[in-house]
Amino acid sequence: MNIGTTLKITCLVPAVIGFMISALGQGSARQVKAVQDCRIDQKFTKMFARDCCGVTGADGDYSVLLPDGRTVWIFGDSFLGTVKPDRSREKRTPWFVRNAMAVQEKDTLRSLYNVINGWESSWVIPPGAPKGKQFSEDSLWYWPGDAFIENGKLKAFMTAFYQAKPGDWGFAWVSANIATFSLPDLKLEKIDHFNYPNDAEVHWGHAVCDDDKDYTYIYGAGNKKVYVARAPRTNILAPWEFFNGREWVKDSREARPSLDIQGSEQFSVFKYNGKYVLLVQEGGFMTTDICTYISDLPYTGWKNRKVVCHAKLPEDVTSTKNLFAYNSLAHPQFIENGELLISSCINSFVVEDVFRDASKYRPVFQRVPLKSIFEE
Repeated sequence: MNIGTTLKITCLVPAVIGFMISALGQGSARQVKAVQDCRIDQKFTKMFARDCCGVTGADGDYSVLLPDGRTVWIFGDSFLGTVKPDRSREKRTPWFVRNAMAVQEKDTLRSLYNVINGWESSWVIPPGAPKGKQFSEDSLWYWPGDAFIENGKLKAFMTAFYQAKPGDWGFAWVSANIATFSLPDLKLEKIDHFNYPNDAEVHWGHAVCDDDKDYTYIYGAGNKKVYVARAPRTNILAPWEFFNGREWVKDSREARPSLDIQGSEQFSVFKYNGKYVLLVQEGGFMTTDICTYISDLPYTGWKNRKVVCHAKLPEDVTSTKNLFAYNSLAHPQFIENGELLISSCINSFVVEDVFRDASKYRPVFQRVPLKSIFEE
């Protein structure tokens, strides 16, 4: 498999393996106003438009507030190297790495990735994967999920994939894992594997909510629907319980969807003013509806569906042809003036686009008034 084919696969996969969504009814007048009130956040969008010295384009875009006030950003496929003044990027070796991180302190970002035997490599590499070779990122790799703080450590979900057969869609799921990082230096300490089978092949860890005093809630996607599990708040590796639509059970095979929607593979759940908010991009990667639901509980009772935003494409590109937005996420630690920060990944169906213009593979950030989410 050549690396050009790999780029086509990996830049599209978070959207395509995502559980595709159907729209759930027409928006009300208030929803229309909410969308109108949603605006581009120029500060964050420009902060991620880096031209050198680390990650210059990525998807994933999870964020976690660290105990010392910094934020760590967790990326999937990430481009490194220098972006030219005309915004084009060279085809380096390798073209990109499978995952990376960046630490935000105020308005600066410091990228985290490996250099092994002279080769730029992912920040987290599966045990047994080839290291320090040009094609080492093609055979076995991690795509990251959400992360959280536990017992003074950063815990990040990592899903392993491998190239099972040739072709653009020849990748296959291998395993579910949790990587533990020390703080404040974010050094990898260990990788733990977990296995909770289900007929729907639920990919756990695409969202995490740890605002409950007793449990950490773990969300996953399976059969195009949202599932939820929970673990003791201080021990994510303890046996999980699974919501079956009525109660909590110990057998993962009995888990049933918590919310009967279809949405992007990556989504967010967070607590605000005593309510839980689920934010998800609905309609698949060909539509742009960013929707929210609220509940008194983090696992059931979701209601008050709102289309609060439309995922936007970059404003400063010469053409948006072939571009799409996907996997929108919430970043509640950056709430300001009653507005929630939301990111959307950007990509192109034409692989050469992301080399001709780096802006075609960078996140776009927006803000939406929180009142738009909570008003009836």
